[in-house]
Amino acid sequence: MRKIVLMSILVSGVLFAEGALNPDQMKTMQSLETAMATVQKGFLYNNENVVETGIKELKEKLGDVNSFIIENEKDKEFNAQAYAATETAAISKLADEIETAYKEGKKDEALATYAKTLSRCVVCHKVIRKW
Repeated sequence: MRKIVLMSILVSGVLFAEGALNPDQMKTMQSLETAMATVQKGFLYNNENVVETGIKELKEKLGDVNSFIIENEKDKEFNAQAYAATETAAISKLADEIETAYKEGKKDEALATYAKTLSRCVVCHKVIRKW
């Protein structure tokens, strides 16, 4: 009985979900999320190689965001594609700052820059997706 109820909730959620799910976009966002998590693990493990790996993955995947077709029906005059391009450039610069600060032993500064980076990610989602 529980399985039937849970399955109906799942199916109705998928059917009434807002917007179409784009597998490429989902994969890119998951890759970006994984890269940010890797950087965070590097901080937690105090491991420079893990931080570098996360930064490298993040910067590689930021290029994938430019291929998104972003349509925002609520605000047709807003150029979401241009905004996303600007944000990816800013996030890439912040990623460089994280890596530099961490290598120089300024771990508090690197962590603060990581928090700024994560904040920019969330703001971009709010602006483009109208969360």
